[in-house]
Amino acid sequence: MTPERERIVEGTKRPVAAVFWDAENVTFKDEPRLSEEFRKWLKDNFTVGAMLAFADWNGPYRPLGRLLYKIGFDLIHVPDELKDSADCQMAAYMIDWLIHSPETQYYIIVSGDAVFEPFVRGIQKQNKLAVIISNPMITRPETVLRSDIYLDIDSFRPPPTDTEGWKIDRATKTSPEVVRNTAFRRLQESISKLNKLGRSTPIRYVRAVVEHLNPEFRVGIEHFDGWDQIIQQAIAEDLVRVEGGEPFAELVLTDKVAKITKAQTDSLDAALERFAQIVRDMHAEGEHTGMESVVQRVRKEKINYNALGYSKFGDFARAAESRDLVRIVDQGKRPPVVKPVYAFDEMLEWYKQNTREFFGPGAKVPQDPFIKRTIQFLNKYDVSIKQMEKYLKDEQIRYMYERILETSGLSFIPPYEQILISILFGKGWTCKDAIEVINRELAPLGYAVECPK
Repeated sequence: MTPERERIVEGTKRPVAAVFWDAENVTFKDEPRLSEEFRKWLKDNFTVGAMLAFADWNGPYRPLGRLLYKIGFDLIHVPDELKDSADCQMAAYMIDWLIHSPETQYYIIVSGDAVFEPFVRGIQKQNKLAVIISNPMITRPETVLRSDIYLDIDSFRPPPTDTEGWKIDRATKTSPEVVRNTAFRRLQESISKLNKLGRSTPIRYVRAVVEHLNPEFRVGIEHFDGWDQIIQQAIAEDLVRVEGGEPFAELVLTDKVAKITKAQTDSLDAALERFAQIVRDMHAEGEHTGMESVVQRVRKEKINYNALGYSKFGDFARAAESRDLVRIVDQGKRPPVVKPVYAFDEMLEWYKQNTREFFGPGAKVPQDPFIKRTIQFLNKYDVSIKQMEKYLKDEQIRYMYERILETSGLSFIPPYEQILISILFGKGWTCKDAIEVINRELAPLGYAVECPK
């Protein structure tokens, strides 16, 4: 439990809470254990009166919807016809709950969207508390400051895997002085990163960001009680200074460290990008990307993660994951596997460049939800963009696709569905099994396909 979570529980009495989840803003990283941890946290801390999640559940949010449904959420379907339609519906439900449930003390809003800030201010005037849960990297500093309690969605993830157990690497011994200096460096790097993004740096927001970007420290900071103590120590040693008054006082790098920190941040960012590219290349070539294999390639490429302040490779990999550069997939008793991450902008650009080539001159670039769904296909079926293209070009797969269209009386299905068909056949699925999956995807569109007779 984090210190902020501990403050929620007062004796054995659990306060009444309502949970509202903006599934189009905050998602899990394909981590069922994270949803279970969230359920346990709710059970341990609150008497929950409502658990509602909002999204267009016909789109890319279906996998998240299944996880939320399993832990007790009611799914409110909001067709994605207008911008922010899910946000508007969620705000309406929250206002209705406020009117009809005066006993609710805590409003747990799982969203980093600024549109809910007026509601938060309103309930606080009625002496109710707002718990905001989101990814701080896509959340406004003001949203974090406005909350009574702020939690990073990744704080519900299981602890980092102990890579020493598989002899992937052995942690270098660190003295209290080294740990202290590394913590200061991580703090300065986070402030520098926020400066590059054009964000303000209020103390509470910086703490949320530095915890998010450095999960190996968040789990338990050796020789320190937590990041609050580190920040105060950094201020005392003139490594950072405070400008402005509370609650908007900002942390600013002092002149003597600003240039050094920028260089360190650039160096770390470059190393993490190189690491992500190594994983991409290995995955695209069909190589095994277990940590024990990836770390060998990292060493061969002379990426010195120890010099960057990481005592072991697992910490370095987890830092890359916190920046959405890679995914670490738990394998139970075997070493975890490192997978590539495909960004929305990257997939959008691929569609812009290749839609006509692969799907015909009349095909159009899919809408945003279906681009996100394509990325989910790549992740779910463990396929790289390079492999996807190979399947789309395969003559046997294209022939089978044409036969399916002919049998079904169709001339065309959406590009993202054609990609799914190509992936499934490329993976060796039978027509019957592949069509069953495809028709679940096509059901919201009102038609189905069938195998050739």
